[in-house]
Parts: sequence; C-alpha cells; structure tokens
Amino acid sequence: MGRLSVKMLPVGMLGTNCYILMDEETGEGYVIDPGGEAGKVASAAREAGLDCLGILCTHGHMDHVGAAGKVAESLAAPVFISGADSSALAGGGRGVAARLGSLVVSRPGEFRLLAEGDTLKFSGHAIDVLATPGHTTGSLSFLCEGNLFCGDLVFQGSVGRTDLRGGSFDELLESVRRHVFTLPDDARIFPGHGPATTVGAERSSNPFLRGIRGGV
Repeated sequence: MGRLSVKMLPVGMLGTNCYILMDEETGEGYVIDPGGEAGKVASAAREAGLDCLGILCTHGHMDHVGAAGKVAESLAAPVFISGADSSALAGGGRGVAARLGSLVVSRPGEFRLLAEGDTLKFSGHAIDVLATPGHTTGSLSFLCEGNLFCGDLVFQGSVGRTDLRGGSFDELLESVRRHVFTLPDDARIFPGHGPATTVGAERSSNPFLRGIRGGV
C-alpha cells in the first residue's frame, strides 16, 4: 500500500472541484465528480498514472456529473451514483441543471448504484460511502482515511444550497451531525466548490453549523 494522493481540478463553468484519488505506488484509484471538461480530466488522470477503478458522483447535479459518461468511456471505468440521484445520468436532471441549458450530461452506457454502508477498496485503502442528503435527496459523501469528499454538503464557511428540488436544510444539518462532526478535527474536507478545509475549522467557525454536536 502506497501513499494516498489527492489531486483537485476545477472544471466547468461553475468551477466544480473534480478530484483524482489514488494510491501513488500502484496507481489504482477513482475520479470524483467530473462535472465538465472531460478531456482535461482524462488527460490529468493519465498524466498522474491513474488506473481508474471508477467514476464516483457525490450527487446528480449536472455541474458534478456532466462529463461522467465521456470520462468513463475514456478511462474504461464504471460510473457510480446513488439510486435517488441516478436519473441525472439517464437524462432526468433537475435543480441547477434545469436552469442552465449549457450544462449537458454525457451519459454513461451504464452505471452502478451506491448506498450508505458500501465500501470501495483499492490497493489496501478503503472508501466508505456515506448517505448525506440535504443538498439533494441522494447526495453521497466518500470518506477515505480522514479525507471526506462531500460534494455540496459543506464548503469552507458555508453549506450547499437547499432550495433546489430534493433539498432540505434540516436534512443537511443532520447529515453534518452524523457524518462530518463525528470525524476528528484534523480530518480534511474536500468540497464540491472552493478550497479544502478541515472538520475542526468548520466546527468552530462555520456560521451555518453553530451548535451542532456530532453523534449517531
């Protein structure tokens, strides 16, 4: 088992954070949220030496899944998403995408469903799949060795929108309580937009999350 590597690529018109998560020794790993610029993502993956085992989608908004099909085809890898948000990959996108006609999904030929409690393993590492609804009904977060890839759940100093179809501020806060604030303060948060942060920083200073105590 080699060292874990995280590479972030801002892609698309909304500057979505796409991540390449991989083992530096074997090259095995995953692409997370290829929201656009499929060629850029695929080139970065090849340059990094990624042996791509899958494309992971935190949720079904087009700025996060827009290039999923093309990247999957280019890297010969399957696409994974929650069942509740899977309509985005079959042409049923809602919310942000419905108002941004220039965001078009490259649909994968097929995709696989993920749910709370699933685990994806690669080169001695493990990614725990967490159900974190709030931004969308089927939002997922991926936890790998103290690194949380949470899509539009939590940002540095803010949280994801909950006024779109399937959004719920109460559910978002509950997701944070169960799956973010149960992590140690030094756990790193890799959000769908903006800079990375830590659990401790958001626990102490995020104005949207004041008063939340972690626990299941």
